[in-house]
Amino acid sequence: MKIYSTLIVLIMLALSSCKENPTFTIRAEMDGLADKPILVVYDDPTSRLDTIFPKEGKFDYAFTPDTITLFRLVMPETGEVIPVFADKGQEMTLAGTFQAPDITGDGMNGEYGALLKEVQALKDSASIAQAVEKFIQTHPSSFASAYLINQYFIQVPSPDTEKIDRLIAPLAGNIKDSRILSVILKTLPSQENNTRQNKEYVNYFSCKDREGKYISWAGEKGSYTLLNFWASWDEESLVRRDSLAKLVEKFPEKKFKVLNISLDYEKDKWLEKCKKDTKQWIETCDFKGWNNTIVKQNQIHTLPANILINNSRKIIDVQLYNQALYNKVNEELKE
Repeated sequence: MKIYSTLIVLIMLALSSCKENPTFTIRAEMDGLADKPILVVYDDPTSRLDTIFPKEGKFDYAFTPDTITLFRLVMPETGEVIPVFADKGQEMTLAGTFQAPDITGDGMNGEYGALLKEVQALKDSASIAQAVEKFIQTHPSSFASAYLINQYFIQVPSPDTEKIDRLIAPLAGNIKDSRILSVILKTLPSQENNTRQNKEYVNYFSCKDREGKYISWAGEKGSYTLLNFWASWDEESLVRRDSLAKLVEKFPEKKFKVLNISLDYEKDKWLEKCKKDTKQWIETCDFKGWNNTIVKQNQIHTLPANILINNSRKIIDVQLYNQALYNKVNEELKE
């Protein structure tokens, strides 16, 4: 009898443990998934990178989130993205292909997966935008809505700030306070000035290195990044860029870096002028010239141009070179 009672207690403890399992898990079995790394890009509440190595189209990925965590699965070679909304004790399954994933799971992942099926059946961008907008309006407490606002209404060449404001207004407080939307809110125009010239933060963006792979450029806490816009066909920007290359090594490696964003159209000409990549000097180009999304979002109209930001992407200053840049970065680091 004593053994029987002990067995019952052990079973109950095991069941209790299963219910309280805080791990979030992705289980994937997808078509056309080569045995090549998948990048895991964490966006909220912190930024970091991880890597998944699938085998024969399958992978499991698990971790224990402290709070609801937003990240993206990125196929480096094609740039295709699958967003993930991770909460404690939940599971998500992936089938289909990376281009057209079939997403099922608990909570927000299941909700997003259902929207994705609806969107995949639509043919024109206007219908897709309407479906996404309806989802946001009917899911004011979902972090999927924050992702969708960023993806469909912010990360576009000419964001409609009035629509963005309308979509954000009814959302729950914790959704508005998410890292993605808190930055977006600060980029919207103020009541007094209906322009984007006074924006305080640079929006989220991704970029690729010269091999076409997505890179991590965001710095650690207390660090600064200079977004430097240049092109091989602009002589002045090349001169300014050379001066930056000489200055960058004067700062600690983990505290300052330069992200060079080229407006070139031809890869060969860009590569010819590229400098060697280091932890402090990063080269990137999408070969869209003035149609580069980062260029449009930050209203870059002439070269050379640069923007100094901190690790939260807050804009510190613009158009800093030589001694002025050195003094400003030094001043920020001391603070």
